[in-house]
Amino acid sequence: MPAPTSLPTIFLYTEEQRGKQLVESEVVGMFSDISGADKLVVIRDPHTRLQFVYRVEHDSSNLDAVAITELDAGLFDGKHSTQINAMSYRLGSPASALKLLRGKTQWIQDKGAVLSVLLQNAASRSASFSLRRIHRDRIDKVPPGVPVEYLPREAADPQAEAPWLAPDGDKH
Repeated sequence: MPAPTSLPTIFLYTEEQRGKQLVESEVVGMFSDISGADKLVVIRDPHTRLQFVYRVEHDSSNLDAVAITELDAGLFDGKHSTQINAMSYRLGSPASALKLLRGKTQWIQDKGAVLSVLLQNAASRSASFSLRRIHRDRIDKVPPGVPVEYLPREAADPQAEAPWLAPDGDKH
């Protein structure tokens, strides 16, 4: 069983160059507009370390990428805010983002939305929401038996599990 990381995680179903798989990804936090009507989750891609901002589509279990943010994960505490496209967004905690996801841990990354955001980001190099969307077939169910890729974990202290490996003179 994998050990916990510093941030909570979910599993994103992706269809990328590495093939179809569920990829464990860190939940960084969430964006919420002033009215609280527009809420978005921020998930860190474990391979590129990019932090994608996603609109949550509960009906289809899809996360639709709308932007990329370079904000430090420590700012997602409910006290800080940022501006994107002249709109102010409060930065909510990872726990708030998990509530928005309604406790569901398996989501589908809409590949057309991610591609649109990557192209937008490459063209503008500034924080903005992608208005265009590349339409591709939408997946609404994770196929059975897909491989699962877990985040790398720090090795546990070998002395904690095997006290006989303690340096000489260290008595337990």
